[in-house]
Parts: sequence; structure tokens; C-alpha cells
Amino acid sequence: MKHLFNYACIPEYENELVQKGLTLQQFVQKIGMDGIEQFVYTTEPPVKSYGDISYGVHLLYWPTFMDFWLRKTKRLRSSFHNNDERNEYYNDALGREEWLGVIRKNIVAALSQNPEYLVWHVSDANHEEIFTWQFNYSDREVCAANADVFNLVADEIPETTTVLFENLWWPGLRLTDTRTVKFFFEHIKHKNSGIMLDTGHLMNTNLKLKDEEQAVDYVCEVVDKLGSYAELIKGVHLNCTLCGDYMRSTQYKLIANPTMAQVYAHISKIDESRPFTTKAAKKILQRINPLYVNHEFVYKDLDDLAAKVERQRMCLE
Repeated sequence: MKHLFNYACIPEYENELVQKGLTLQQFVQKIGMDGIEQFVYTTEPPVKSYGDISYGVHLLYWPTFMDFWLRKTKRLRSSFHNNDERNEYYNDALGREEWLGVIRKNIVAALSQNPEYLVWHVSDANHEEIFTWQFNYSDREVCAANADVFNLVADEIPETTTVLFENLWWPGLRLTDTRTVKFFFEHIKHKNSGIMLDTGHLMNTNLKLKDEEQAVDYVCEVVDKLGSYAELIKGVHLNCTLCGDYMRSTQYKLIANPTMAQVYAHISKIDESRPFTTKAAKKILQRINPLYVNHEFVYKDLDDLAAKVERQRMCLE
């Protein structure tokens, strides 16, 4: 079981390493980890390569893609303030083929880090739906479209590289229905594939959860219901999120013409990605025994990350 943390090669973190007089590999060793799951959200390889410690790479993704992919022009237009905002969101892709080209370039950039696995999100919710939780597309529709997109670019990925599909709480691969999981993987054309279980994302599918004990029991219950498909879980994004109180406080009301900043602020309050603080977290890893555990947190700097990693690792002892 490899213990990792999420890292993006951005100036803020790179400069902090310089100030500390450490390489990233030295920092990894200092906080007792095995390596990183690197976020590569660009179409060019990272400025600095961390291929020696990148067990996994998280690919670029678009939280809302269905309207674009299905050419639902009217619905797509309503999600953005203007064409420039829409074009920026889809990396200047004006249609399917251009967008697939962007995805291909991102995959090539990710593979430059020689990862053992890639992470691919499977979900969709537009900027209105993330507030109202009234969704236009079903889990199966999103999974079918996502499988189509993936299969059209899968030839970029070597058979030796594992692709782990990550769950979210929006329509798609939520993991709460075994038939949908079966349907999705039956349509994936990359044999070396599996699931990256994000525990916080799964918790967000049950807004009644009150504490970590309840949340962990719920995660284990969902995993148990997957039956043999639970064996597809090769990695875990280990973090805790309890957003029920926040969502109820919003009364699921839509902010009129939300800006992208408001959209991302709202998502960050739903997806807390904070460390566990109780021993309950051990149950998840004991139940799954994954190959990879990414202690995936939101952190303001590397000191904050180190403190959160230490806090969660103590809960696993």
C-alpha cells in the first residue's frame, strides 16, 4: 500500500520548496510518504518532471461536459455568461474533435511523468445544477457519454498504465448503484482499469451523515454492496467531507448568474477534502486494502499539507 499526497507543479509550491531548501523528493521523505499523485491539468508536460515519485497523475477534467458533447447549444449557452467564458472553459475547443485533441494532449503530458496510473473523473453537473441538485442527466447517461469520450482517446494510453475512474456525487459514477458500475466498465475499452474511490465524494451522496463514524460506516456499506465490483477499487482518495448542513443552509437555491468564482467557492464548501480526525478511517482501508492511498486535501501551503498528512496518518495507526 503506497501512501501518497496530491501535488501540482505550480510556482507557489515550487518556490516554497526552494525557500525550505528541499527537493520535492526530500519533502516526501520528510513527511513519511512514498510519493505523489500529481495533478497535470495542462496540455504540455510540467515544467519540472517528477516522474521518479509520481505513482499517479490526475488528468484534466471538465465538471460539466454533457451539453457540449451532445451539442445541446441552448443549454450550453445558458451555463456561461458569454462565448469567451465558454471557450476558455473548454480550452478553446469549439467542437468535439478539437476537445478530444485537448484531452489527448493532456494525456500525453500526464504520461511524461511515467505514472503507474491515471485518474479520470466520471460525472457531470452544470453551473445551475450544482446549486439546485436537480440534474438533467441520469447516472447511466453520463457514464455512457463518458465512456464514449474515453474510448475515443484511450489509444493514447499504454496497456501497462492503469486507468482509475473516480467517483463524484454528481450524476455519473457515484458508486451507489452496482448496475451502473457494471454498465460503465462493460463499455470501457481499456482492460487495465479500475476505480479510484474518493471517500469524501462518496460521503456527499448522503447528506444525512452527521459525523465521521456514520460517514465511514456508509462508505463501507456502499463498498460491500458493490460485491465483486469492489475488487476494481485499486486506489483511495482518503479524506472526509460532511456537507449536509451546508447544503441545507443554501436551501438548494440558485445564485442568479453565478460567476465562475462563485461556482468554485460553492464547490469548495461541498467538497471539504479535510483529514480524518478519528480512528474510524482505518475501517475503510481495512475493508478495501488498496494499492494506493492518496491523502488528498485542500491545503494552503506545504506546512499545512504536512500537518494534515500527520493528523490523518495518526488516525490510521
